[in-house]
Amino acid sequence: MKLAVLINLIVMLVFPLFVNAQMGMKFRGSDGWGIQSQYERFFNNYSLSRYYGKITEIDTITPMQDMGSGIQLKLKGDREEYIVHLGPAWFIIHQDMSLGINETVEIKGCKVAINGKPVIMAAELRRKDNILYLRDQDGIPYWSMWRKK
Repeated sequence: MKLAVLINLIVMLVFPLFVNAQMGMKFRGSDGWGIQSQYERFFNNYSLSRYYGKITEIDTITPMQDMGSGIQLKLKGDREEYIVHLGPAWFIIHQDMSLGINETVEIKGCKVAINGKPVIMAAELRRKDNILYLRDQDGIPYWSMWRKK
């Protein structure tokens, strides 16, 4: 009898802790690129501009601490060179579009300063007859699965 009471007491004390641990689990699926991330708060949908030029470099980057890899382009315009952040590498590499050095592209995005350096956060990339949409009309990244209503 005492053993059964002891087992029931242990189950009653330990089981809720186990359930709370499971329910409180956080997933890091966005790798720091999510809509609520510090990085994403830089994006301003109301200051979008268009930037034109040739791709001079394609590289992976980590824009801020605790973020996963992203894809960055260096774009040489007529008068200026731009650093363009397209988005998380895991999202960009799964798109049905290939980019190459010396290709002419048009970027729609907003210019921000990240770590004191000017960067274009892209909302859309156009190349010839192809468009790579990165954000919707509200500026929400397509790689974010959850949306606020």
